[in-house]
Amino acid sequence: MPEPLFDEAAMARIRNLRLNAQRVQRGGARGERLSRQFGAGQEFGAHRQYVQGDDLRRVDWNVYGRLDQLFVKLFELPGQLRVLLVADDAPTMDFGAHSKWLAARRALAAVGLVALHGAERVLACRLSDSKAEVFDGTGESRLLDYFGALATRGAGAVAAPARSLFETRGRDSVLVLASDFQQREPALQLLSDARRAGARAIAVCVHAAEELNPRLDGFTRLQPVAAHDLKLRVDERVLAAYKEELAHWREGTRRAVHGLGAALIELDSADPIEPLIVDLVRAGVVKA
Repeated sequence: MPEPLFDEAAMARIRNLRLNAQRVQRGGARGERLSRQFGAGQEFGAHRQYVQGDDLRRVDWNVYGRLDQLFVKLFELPGQLRVLLVADDAPTMDFGAHSKWLAARRALAAVGLVALHGAERVLACRLSDSKAEVFDGTGESRLLDYFGALATRGAGAVAAPARSLFETRGRDSVLVLASDFQQREPALQLLSDARRAGARAIAVCVHAAEELNPRLDGFTRLQPVAAHDLKLRVDERVLAAYKEELAHWREGTRRAVHGLGAALIELDSADPIEPLIVDLVRAGVVKA
């Protein structure tokens, strides 16, 4: 059974937050909440498979007649905020005594819950997915189940879903990308696509404690993600060189992310959810 993403205390704190739409919106008016009524001003967005509890009035019976499956219609209001949650599922994310992958999923799920409570439109996917899952008009349990069961895909071709995420309403969108940026190109490409579409972007750079402060001494066997094992003698000189290189890498990542107009939040995978929430408040993404 997957490990729960949050305990009850963390869930209570998340429920008291809401997105800071004024900081995200680039202009134009928007409704405070998503209307559940069908009528003028709504635009068809997509389909998703019916789940128990959905409003039967939203079922697309024409699709049912063709496919013998239940799908509901998803509608967008002009100016409704679209929150795009993307988890980098590179092999390097599956690392750490406190898993970077778990930390990334918790970070994105927290933002997604805040967005759902504000009746915003939420889309979520892995960086290697070609299509995003849509969360609209559903409770928090479906989002928690999605991120709770989400697995890394491992090595393989990356097909960043930028086209599907930014097809419409880019200026009404906010992208939250969780990555360790050890394979920078796909992540930076997605941030670049967000900038071109006019979306606001926030990158959460996830580190494991073992990466920031490795405790190695003597002969150590290293196991690279995509190569043969290496045997290396680690002493103070080697550690000092590593930390210097790490500092350069972190600064380079900050410059690259900021150069694409995105905000950057660094997250230790061992941290509880509270420091992330504080950082999101400081970044103007959520309100306490």
